[in-house]
Amino acid sequence: MSDGTVPPNQHGRRAPEQGKRRYSAGSGGRQGKAADPLPEVFTPEEAAALLRVPESWLRKRASARQVPCTFIGKHLRFSSSDLEQIIRSGHRAPVSGNARQQTSE
Repeated sequence: MSDGTVPPNQHGRRAPEQGKRRYSAGSGGRQGKAADPLPEVFTPEEAAALLRVPESWLRKRASARQVPCTFIGKHLRFSSSDLEQIIRSGHRAPVSGNARQQTSE
C-alpha cells in the first residue's frame, strides 16, 4: 500500500510496523491510574545524537562517572534529566571584551 498504512492481518488487527520503536512515558494500560508517568530514557546512541557529541565521548564520561547517567540493570541509559544536567554543566559564561584584551597584552 502506497499511503503508508499497514494492512490488517487475518484477525482484523494491524501488523506492527517494522523498524519503528514507539515508546511513550506512562503507556501500557496505565492511563486511568493516577501514577506518575515514567521518565523517557535514551540509549547512549540516541543521547549522543541529541547532544550532538560522539557516542564514544558520552560512554567514556559515563563510565568515569563524569556525567549523570542511569543504569537499568547493566544497561546504560540517559534520562531527559541526565541530558539537561550534562548541558547545564557544560555551560560557560561569556568572557567580557576587557578580560580578553588584558590577557593578550
